[in-house]
Amino acid sequence: MKSYLTLVTKYLSAHKKKTRLVVTSVAISVALITGIFSMLDVFQKFEKMQMIHDYGNYHISIKDATEKERVVISSRIDVKTSGEWIFLKNGSLNGKTCRMDAIEESIAPNMRVNLLEGKYPVAENQMMLEEWAAESLKLKVGDTVKLVFSDNTVKPFLLSGICSDYSTTKAGDQPTALLSVSGANAANAEKISRLYIEFKNGVNVNKAQKDIQSSLQLMDDRIGRNEYLLAAIGQSTENKATSLYIAGGILFCIVLMAGVMMIYNTFNISVMERIQQFGLLRCIGASQIQIKKLVRREGLHITLRAIPIGLLGGILITFFCTALLKFYNKNLFGEISLFQFSIMGIVAGIAVGFLTVLIASFVPAKKAAKVSPVNAVTGSSDLKISKKKKQGLLTRMFHVETAMGINNAIVKKKTLLLMSCSIAISIVMFLGFQVFIDFLNTSMKTSKPYTPDITLTSENSLSSDLYSNLRNMDGTKAVYGRMFGYVKATFDASKLTDSYKESMGGIPTKDNGLFDAPEPSWLISYDRNQLDWANADLLEGELSEEKLNAQNGIIAVAKNLRNNISTETTSFQLGDKVFIETPNGTKEMTVMGILRSVPFNDSVLSMTMFITTEKLFTQLTGEESYQAIDIQLKKSGQEDTFNQIKSLLNSSTTVYDARQKNAETNQTFFTMAVFIYGFVLVIALISILNIINTMNTSVASKTRYLGVMRAIGMSGTQLDRMVTVEAATYSLSGCVIGSVAGIALQKALITFTLSSYHIVWKFPGAQIGLIFLLILVITVISVISPLKRIKKQGVSEVIGSL
Repeated sequence: MKSYLTLVTKYLSAHKKKTRLVVTSVAISVALITGIFSMLDVFQKFEKMQMIHDYGNYHISIKDATEKERVVISSRIDVKTSGEWIFLKNGSLNGKTCRMDAIEESIAPNMRVNLLEGKYPVAENQMMLEEWAAESLKLKVGDTVKLVFSDNTVKPFLLSGICSDYSTTKAGDQPTALLSVSGANAANAEKISRLYIEFKNGVNVNKAQKDIQSSLQLMDDRIGRNEYLLAAIGQSTENKATSLYIAGGILFCIVLMAGVMMIYNTFNISVMERIQQFGLLRCIGASQIQIKKLVRREGLHITLRAIPIGLLGGILITFFCTALLKFYNKNLFGEISLFQFSIMGIVAGIAVGFLTVLIASFVPAKKAAKVSPVNAVTGSSDLKISKKKKQGLLTRMFHVETAMGINNAIVKKKTLLLMSCSIAISIVMFLGFQVFIDFLNTSMKTSKPYTPDITLTSENSLSSDLYSNLRNMDGTKAVYGRMFGYVKATFDASKLTDSYKESMGGIPTKDNGLFDAPEPSWLISYDRNQLDWANADLLEGELSEEKLNAQNGIIAVAKNLRNNISTETTSFQLGDKVFIETPNGTKEMTVMGILRSVPFNDSVLSMTMFITTEKLFTQLTGEESYQAIDIQLKKSGQEDTFNQIKSLLNSSTTVYDARQKNAETNQTFFTMAVFIYGFVLVIALISILNIINTMNTSVASKTRYLGVMRAIGMSGTQLDRMVTVEAATYSLSGCVIGSVAGIALQKALITFTLSSYHIVWKFPGAQIGLIFLLILVITVISVISPLKRIKKQGVSEVIGSL
């Protein structure tokens, strides 16, 4: 043997079909690794952009920073941008309630304050307004407005500029008057100042924060953190973010294992089913060392061919996701490059491909080197007969070809294990990544079936005539009302969370276990449709209007918004009693359901939130009229419909336009959905290709054996049935192993890492049924092509082909 590489090339060219199958398997595995890790890398970039858009481009903030502290921070080498934002207590603008803020121009772009017209306010009497508010109040640049501060001071201000809208203020019908910093400092109104800090790329934010606190001797209560952005860049210290990191780390380790398993399985089958060839090489003088080198160089040659194909496949998957987001959300992602390359993904694909083939070729090379020349002549390694007892048992239970198919699968236990694990790991990945889909659908603020476009509220009641007119309007898709009010409620004090008790300075418990509520509870009515819609967020219990009415039932809400922060103040369980004071005395209610959250909040701080039926609400409060009406608009002609709605209203009715906020929420959801569903889709597609390729390799490696079966009289139909049963045995064993392991992983991830998100694990019966069905169908399809190729050959040709 003059050149091992020449020998390998000749050897591979003589077995092009088998080599092509192995190359395909390695390419699929590399594509999986490259695609998943490239998508993860690009997802982090996109999610960072989304979090900056939603929550601002800053990492930490400092409350009421002094001039000395501002100078020290701005001079730090690791700080990119810093600027002050002053929050004043709400006042009014031309008689309309408004927020009052002031922001330095240096930090304004970071906080999504984008100037559309005019200039930033600098002088003490200058201010800026959002575009929607300027249009609503019929104001333009250069107009003078009257601001009333919280201390009742009245001052005229010049409108110097108009900026882009904030969806939250627009949805809350509360414009923001952005003053100059000098104007805010001159006001006597109550105010809070925060210095927002953006660090440079690559800076360890947590370390920098500790350094700033240490050098300036800042207490923890003065530090604010943009945990949303920090989570997107992997630097959040919150338990919830950490739990997501852990879940993600576990799943991506499984992705690596899957890639290794796919390559090892196919390469091992390919080598071990060619024992006779290695015996023949031994016959013509090849040493054990030369056989080992031959197998290893075969692996290297295959890897060099497969890796570029796999890298290209993984990169194309990433391009598709990037293009989808770029053209779906042009406002946010329109300027990004379409062709996003991920160095991390490419390096991961190359490294895993080389290392796995190196590992995968080690054991087969060792076994191939030990093959004796006798095997080359007898082919004894190809035709193993199981014990008569087992064979007789199978033939008594099944037709002979079915029994032989099962026997062929189980007789080689290592091959069975490898084939089963290759299929099982795909199922484990699929079920594991379903956890992120559950997280996406339950923890993201997606637009639900009940999410309104327009909400009408009134301090008085909204008339039934208005409700009827809105329902009959052509442009409205759905109209539903709510009654709400504040009640004094108490219950077992142990149901209050420790964090809430601490925030209230401690809550004394009475002898009967109850307490005096420090704050009112918000009580809301739901009609039958709203109860049906709320089932999507139901954690425990049921939402039956009839049962709630019959048993004085009430629904507890796990998460409430306090100061726009999602907070858990209570930990109710089904059957807990709640005592509500009514005009007719205290009424005992029973918790019959627990909701994850509701899609609205109120400016008034409340201890907790309860939902009940309209009938029970009236019994508890005596109120019968709606305080709020939610409206969903049809897609076409929304502005005309909106104008028609406003024409029906009087001055006491407040209109909340949530359309922009809903659109931004949907875009946030879509950004995550593209990648999370993309992960699952990539796993599913590559798993399918892996099964097809593995079965192809398995059938092709048994060419001589199948030829012998035909030579001794097995018909084509029997041959098909035997091979299909063998493949189905691999698939069923893989399905069972994968389903058990996948369910265990899924439950563990939800229970131990994502429990804080109130994700409820349910047995994935539909998913398991679909997995079994798809894999069996794919298995049957995967053996059709190689069987056709074998049956087209003559019996003598098949037997002598190896």
